[in-house]
Amino acid sequence: MDQVDRTTLLARLARQIAEYGPDEALETRLCRAYLAIVGGDGAAITLSYTEPSRVTLCATDDVAARLEDLQDVLGEGPGPAAYKAETAMTTDLRVDRGRWPLFTDAARMVPGVRTVYAVPMRPGEHAIGVLTVHLNVGDLPDGDHAQFLADAIGAALMKDPPPPVESDLDPGPWSTRAQIHQATGMVLMQLGISPTDAMALMRAHAFSHSVTLAEVADQITSRRLRFSDDADHDAESES
Repeated sequence: MDQVDRTTLLARLARQIAEYGPDEALETRLCRAYLAIVGGDGAAITLSYTEPSRVTLCATDDVAARLEDLQDVLGEGPGPAAYKAETAMTTDLRVDRGRWPLFTDAARMVPGVRTVYAVPMRPGEHAIGVLTVHLNVGDLPDGDHAQFLADAIGAALMKDPPPPVESDLDPGPWSTRAQIHQATGMVLMQLGISPTDAMALMRAHAFSHSVTLAEVADQITSRRLRFSDDADHDAESES
């Protein structure tokens, strides 16, 4: 996937988050934005999927919540498998029998579910969780797009941004923090979102373009990167 595709997808993600408004939690808006871009009927985000610290941050509907509960209780399904293997997993409940028999038998009893796919969120070296989607009609999403957005959402959910790297444009930590603060303000003005949401999008952009948060802040404050407006800005960022 080239940089234009990545920037276009991140711009769509930013606009979707802004459209849903601040009343919903960021995790829920990220789930819904993912569905709007890649397709599906419902989604859930679960961190530390097979570990004792496992927690489901959001489920967009009762079906998504039920599927997450089944996988937790039964210890099998595309979600646990995707987390362990750190690669996307899919099951078609109409035909699959062998891989996760307990889960597929139970999931067939949930109305309105034909396919369940799970994509690990890998903002670093290892998966931090899984984004699980269910659908009853339609085709599976583009695998590269689905994985890229899941990784970007994982980066957006990380509470601690990567440490800034000093350079000629970044002579010290205080100037870096000031520029990041200014960039955050510019993003929230562009999209009408909260500072927390703006920082999440900046982290996602930094991850997806393999740059530091300080570099993203510099691109925003120098007006080489925008998250809003129209298609003319979708490919405007530079790595």
